[in-house]
Amino acid sequence: MNPLRRLLDKNENPFDLPEEIKALILQKIGRASFNRYPDPEYAVLKERLSMYCGFSADSIVPGNGGDEILWMLFSRYVKPGDSVLVFSPAFSEYYRLADLFGASLCTVQADLNGDEPRFDHTLFLSRMAELKPSLVLVDSPNNPTGQSHPVSFIGKAVALCESTIVIDEAYGEFARDNWLSSMRGKVLPANVVVLKTLSKAWGLAGLRLGYAVCGKDSASALNAARSPFNVNILSGTAAEIILEHSEVMLARVKLLCGIRDGFISLVNRLQGWRAFSSDANFVLIRAPFPWSSFASSLGDLCLKRFALSSDTEDSTCWLRVSIGTEEDMESVISLFDTMQRR
Repeated sequence: MNPLRRLLDKNENPFDLPEEIKALILQKIGRASFNRYPDPEYAVLKERLSMYCGFSADSIVPGNGGDEILWMLFSRYVKPGDSVLVFSPAFSEYYRLADLFGASLCTVQADLNGDEPRFDHTLFLSRMAELKPSLVLVDSPNNPTGQSHPVSFIGKAVALCESTIVIDEAYGEFARDNWLSSMRGKVLPANVVVLKTLSKAWGLAGLRLGYAVCGKDSASALNAARSPFNVNILSGTAAEIILEHSEVMLARVKLLCGIRDGFISLVNRLQGWRAFSSDANFVLIRAPFPWSSFASSLGDLCLKRFALSSDTEDSTCWLRVSIGTEEDMESVISLFDTMQRR
C-alpha cells in the first residue's frame, strides 16, 4: 500500500498509539506465554472495560471487533425468514448479515433532501410494534450520516421493544451525548445490547477489539454464542493497557471533533455542496458532481462513495469522508475547490 495515500474511506483514527504506550504493550506481550490460551473469561480485560464504561464486568462481552459481536447477535437471534428492523441508510454490515442469515431487512428511510437528515422516529416505533422483528438495530451516531438519534427516542425504543434491541455506539465517543452514558448507575434492560469498539476513538482498528455492554438475558445469550478464546493475547493486552490511558483517547477525540467541525464549515461555503453536521469521525457530503468527476480527480485521496436515493450518475453524488489530520482535510478541501472552479 502506498504510504502517501490519504485513507479517508474507512473511518479510521488517523493517529497511531503513542510510542510510549506501544512500548508498554510490547513489554507486557514479551512476558506472555504464547503457548497458552488466553483467559476464556477475560477477567482483567472486562474489569478494565467496566471501569471505563461504568457497568459491571459481568454485563460485558468482548469480541474480535464489533463485527464479531454483530455476527454473534445474528447467529443467536435471527433465523431464515425473520425480520430485522433498521433505519436506512445504516451500517453496511447490517445488510450483509441479514442477507447471510436469510432475514428480511425492514428499513425506515431517512429524508436526505434537506439541509440535515431527518429520521422518522415515530414511524420506526410504529414499524417495530407492527413487525415484531427478531432483532432491532439502531446505530447512533448513524453511519453514514453521522447523526445521533435522541436519547429520548432510544429510551422509548428500548422500553417498547419485545425482542432484542442493539444500540450501536461504535462512534459514541465522538458524540455530544449517547444513550449508554445516560444509563450510568442504572441496570440495563435484559433485552438490550450496546455495541462499542476500540477501533475508532481509541485507534485500535488493526488489533480488532470490540465489546458489548448487555442486559442480563443478552449477556447470557452472547456468552453462549461466543467462542471461548475469541480475543487473542496481543489484542487483549493492548486493550488492557490503553484503557488505563483514556486521556490519550479524549485528547484525540477533541482534536478530531475540532477538525471535523472546521471541515464541515469549509465545505458548506462551496456553492452547491452540502456537508451534514456530524457526531462521528466522518462527514456525509452531498456533492454537485457525478462520481465520474471524482474518480478521475482523487489522486492519493481515498474517499467513500455511497449510492443513496438521489444519487444519479449525471448529477450529484454522496461521499462519506473520514476525518483525518488537518493536512488530510486541507487536501480534500483543495480537491473540492478545484472541482468547483472548473
